[in-house]
Amino acid sequence: MTRLIPPGLAALIVLLFLVANRGAYEGYFHDDDLDNLAWTSQAGLGGFARGLVDPVFSRNNFRPVGHFFYRAIEPFAGLDFRWYVAVLQILHLLNAILVWALLRRFKAAQAAAVAGVLFFAFHAATFDAYWRPMYVFDVLCGTFSLLCLHAWMARRTVVSFACFWLAYRAKELAIMLPAVLLAYEMIAGGRRWRPLAPFFAVSLWFGAQAWIANRNAEDAYTFRLTVDTVSDTVAFYSSNVLLLPLGGLALLAATAFVRDRRLWFAAAGACLLAAPLLALPNRMFSVYLYVPLAFFALAAAVLLEHTPRWAPPIAAAALMAVTYTEMREYRRATLTIANENRGYVRQLETFVRAAPDVDAFLWDGRPAGMNPWGIAGALRYYKRGHEIRLSSVDAPESRVLMHETNLAVLSWDGASRRLDIYRRDAAMPDAPYVRVDQRMPVWQFGDGWFPRENEFRWTGPRATARLFRPADASRFEVRVNLGPMQMRDGGAVRLRVLLDGTEIGSREFQSSGWQTAGWEIIGGPAKPVTIEFRVDPPYRPRTDPRTLGIAIGGFGFRS
Repeated sequence: MTRLIPPGLAALIVLLFLVANRGAYEGYFHDDDLDNLAWTSQAGLGGFARGLVDPVFSRNNFRPVGHFFYRAIEPFAGLDFRWYVAVLQILHLLNAILVWALLRRFKAAQAAAVAGVLFFAFHAATFDAYWRPMYVFDVLCGTFSLLCLHAWMARRTVVSFACFWLAYRAKELAIMLPAVLLAYEMIAGGRRWRPLAPFFAVSLWFGAQAWIANRNAEDAYTFRLTVDTVSDTVAFYSSNVLLLPLGGLALLAATAFVRDRRLWFAAAGACLLAAPLLALPNRMFSVYLYVPLAFFALAAAVLLEHTPRWAPPIAAAALMAVTYTEMREYRRATLTIANENRGYVRQLETFVRAAPDVDAFLWDGRPAGMNPWGIAGALRYYKRGHEIRLSSVDAPESRVLMHETNLAVLSWDGASRRLDIYRRDAAMPDAPYVRVDQRMPVWQFGDGWFPRENEFRWTGPRATARLFRPADASRFEVRVNLGPMQMRDGGAVRLRVLLDGTEIGSREFQSSGWQTAGWEIIGGPAKPVTIEFRVDPPYRPRTDPRTLGIAIGGFGFRS
């Protein structure tokens, strides 16, 4: 290492990196992390070994090299996030050393090489790669991809092939590595073709399986090769290379004006490794540039060699200024999500340990960084292999779970950023009045409701609920919240209320704000009844795909 990079320079880069990214240790797991931890912590080592050598394309995205990261750390770290970030950042710094070694192999001048390695190590587009463990797949793919190239250049074909296999088993982006090695042989190497045969055989084998598997699939990983989708992905990724509109294309365009084989190879490597990303318009994330960025770093270093001697230091200083500016915004947003996730998961842990018999859960609202699979992952992690059933309160399957006696409702309040969990008491009768808050009896809500938003729930154009009607009930009330945008876009809103199919009243709301409507009712026997809300006209917000009715904060019988 000291032969490749001066110790003082290495120490300075590491120090700058740790200072810039110290906030990462205050972060927390995201939904993908929790989902991965739930099953990897219970998986046997044999499953990883079989997945490593299995020649079959994994449709469920089992990546044994990346997933083993969680399996190796969890037994001693548990959910101590700092351990995962520490290992992740060590891997990233190792990759920075490999990029430095690559730049020196291509005889880049030291000042230009320093600028290139800083470009890779501190690039704002890939902050997630060393702040969020869920992107360890990209980091490890980068590690083994760079090792593959180094071994190939050193004519260690077997080692290079093994690294290629591990890179692919970390993330499928490495399927393009044989083409990168071919580009090296054509542009800068000794034109060794025959040793590349097993590389291309593996690449074509997995590529054909992936194409067949994706042909009839319809999800975020489905390939979409159209002019519109490719133009969108090219614009997105090229704009993230230099953080300027189409900056990556401008960097590649320099190959037409600078006659340098190293630059041609760097451009070819970056384009080839980024090519699979262009067919995935539903999975556009700047961090996916992590592996191609090593080759963009080589391109940047070579270009800086063709500039005045003062240009590399100026470029490095400008890069660090941009990094620290972008890092402030990134840190604020990331730690906000982390704090919400941490509070949510710790509340789950407290509840699961106190009520181990509960196995049915309904979630009503969630933090922005906690998708349903993350909630399920956290529950499965704490219940250690026991089956759970989880649904959103507005999903069709929630109708079944609402009849369960061992049911818990996970109610997230976005305003206070707090999770409240309460169990259903099967012996308790239905409430005559329901207030929309953290402890509302969600099992009394029927069809046509959306998840709670602080103090109200949106209905659809039609929604039902079940209430207990007391014998002395003489009035029915409903409390609604009309927003100014709804009034502006749709005008007056008419609400009709039906009790067991018979209309008991209607009200037209012509102004915004919280309002209460009520109707006198004729007395009747105490019994459960069905309430139906019908709203006209339906409300279709401009930035929301849902068709809404009205926002209700409470409803029920009054004596």
